[in-house]
Amino acid sequence: MATTQQTTEVSSPWESKTFGTSISLHLERPVGAMTISPSGRDIVLASRSGLYVVDLDDPYCPPRFLRHTTLWEVADVQWSPHAAKYTWVISTSNQKAMVWNMALPSRNAIEHVLHAHTRAITDINFHAHDPERLATCAVDAFVHCWDMRTPGKPVQSFCDWRASATQVKWNRQNPHVVASSHDRFVRIWDDRMGAQPLRSINAHSTKIYGVDFDRVAETSLITCSLDKTIKFWDYSNEKDEPVRVIMTDFPVWKARHTPFGDGCCIMPQRGGKNGLYIVYNKSEQVTEPMKPVAEFVGHTEPVKEFLWRTRGGDQGIDDREFQLVTWSKDHDLRLWSIDDSTLEGVHHVKDEPLKYRLTRRGTPYVSFVEEPEAESDTASLFSLGIHQPISRSAITSTRESQFPARKSQRYMTRGGIYDKISHLNWLSGVRIGRSAFAKPDDTAAFTEREVPENLGEEVSIVGNKFPKITFEKINVSSGEIVVCLNGPWGTDNSLIFIRVEAHFPPDYPRRNAPKITIEQSKDLSPEEIGKVEAQVQTIATEFTNRRKYCLESCLRYLMGEKVVLDELDEEDNLPVTGEMDLPVLEVDEGESSSDDEIIMSPPKST
Repeated sequence: MATTQQTTEVSSPWESKTFGTSISLHLERPVGAMTISPSGRDIVLASRSGLYVVDLDDPYCPPRFLRHTTLWEVADVQWSPHAAKYTWVISTSNQKAMVWNMALPSRNAIEHVLHAHTRAITDINFHAHDPERLATCAVDAFVHCWDMRTPGKPVQSFCDWRASATQVKWNRQNPHVVASSHDRFVRIWDDRMGAQPLRSINAHSTKIYGVDFDRVAETSLITCSLDKTIKFWDYSNEKDEPVRVIMTDFPVWKARHTPFGDGCCIMPQRGGKNGLYIVYNKSEQVTEPMKPVAEFVGHTEPVKEFLWRTRGGDQGIDDREFQLVTWSKDHDLRLWSIDDSTLEGVHHVKDEPLKYRLTRRGTPYVSFVEEPEAESDTASLFSLGIHQPISRSAITSTRESQFPARKSQRYMTRGGIYDKISHLNWLSGVRIGRSAFAKPDDTAAFTEREVPENLGEEVSIVGNKFPKITFEKINVSSGEIVVCLNGPWGTDNSLIFIRVEAHFPPDYPRRNAPKITIEQSKDLSPEEIGKVEAQVQTIATEFTNRRKYCLESCLRYLMGEKVVLDELDEEDNLPVTGEMDLPVLEVDEGESSSDDEIIMSPPKST
């Protein structure tokens, strides 16, 4: 089993190599919700068994797992959008909401348990202005407002009394206003007005599943429903008349304003080619069919969540760039590039002053995929700016009493309780570039051809082809691979244990060959090790001189198989960087099919 690699050293989103790249990551887990860190580097996928943290800048690194086994589907998970609380993630577990601190060890990561609802929580939303405040809503028809400085009970509550709540959203401009959806109605609440709603809107003919406030206009919001419409409202208008209605041919699950221009991103509940659609908000017609300016189609099952990854805007000028992140029922996490035509389609203008405040500004560009080192509870809490008079033992004992551990298979690593995700299996689900959004038929053909496009794919193919080879370390980002195998290099060609380290350069295999070294062993003299290293290095060089991947051939040679170098130029039409005489390390004339065939094979015993 491979060890977990160290995270990629990237200090700024502008250094990210994945931001403008199409990527698909496969995680065969029952994930119910997804959220993104304020820096845009990490994704959290929430399932019944716990949270999976994925580093988007190092997609080859397996996710970190924070265990929390529950019988209930995770309705929502939200990462704090504020730089002041960039370590906080909140997820649902039936009637409770858990506040996780990503900077703490996984076994102690739950900071608080918010419990006031009597039925299952359906939505969570952080306050747009105060990093300590958030709101939850539930099937019990209540909307609870929480202040994390006093997390024992809600600081304020609102209730519809007649219908369960499906969505809750804070106003992005007015810190006192929060909206919630109850069946066909939207309630606008003001925390200065008591329990009476500021405004009630009879918005749709069926249950509402999406509410989103405009980023600039205080009284504007979007609603969507299974009645196949998206409606734009101005709640300062006392009449229940939408400003605009977009008609679709599918029930709508989510509709939100884009973080750029005057756009709206629409997600179908079903149908719609399992895609997402961006439309322009402004139109002279009140009611019209959907006219997408961009479509994101490629998932084989309906999309369950979408998010925006953003960089730029730190100096108050709108020089931002965007990347769409989607999670689908097909268990694929995908990153989509946003081109200039999409930005122009929603009338986004670059390099102008920002129209609204970015809560993420100042967030450190770090990843939480690595398990933090354990430290004293008091030191860890105060180092993160948490100064509440609450003890870790009290939190832990409360959590254990409310969420008793279930008996299940567990794996101990430096991360504590670990959901066993094989590094090789994870690599097999990583697709970057041309193959990222390949159709299932194309993917099958790719697997049959076994032609990798990058080092990660090569390691995955080789690892699955040779199960007896142990990959002790895999760090695709730094190009470090350590493998252990048995090869016929002992006396009388007996099998001996060999540990091999390979360091692949960033431009592999286009220019330079990897550097391969064999660990000193009592079964091989330094001279013998040097000879084997030279032979393997020659194989690697010959392959990379022809811009071909060499890991499989090098390992085959170390396992005692023969490598025919003369066939390199005949295998495919890949370009050759230059002609050169191939060195003959050993020629087996008895089995050679031609006089000119050059075969590299382990030395035979005499």
